[in-house]
Amino acid sequence: MSDTLMTIKDVARAMEVDEKTVRRWIKNGELQASKDIFGRYQITRSDLDAFIEQRRRRYNPDDED
Repeated sequence: MSDTLMTIKDVARAMEVDEKTVRRWIKNGELQASKDIFGRYQITRSDLDAFIEQRRRRYNPDDED
């Protein structure tokens, strides 16, 4: 099964944040991303899901699954 590739714009919409925020997450190493042959960032859905889970745990440490 292939992982869906998302653009910065896709991630910004999904997270309801500005594209600059997504770029900052990538620059800070919080959100994994790679670049395509044209230099555009690509984020896999699984990397975004991992990022969301990491933030959930960071800001809600008492949450249990």
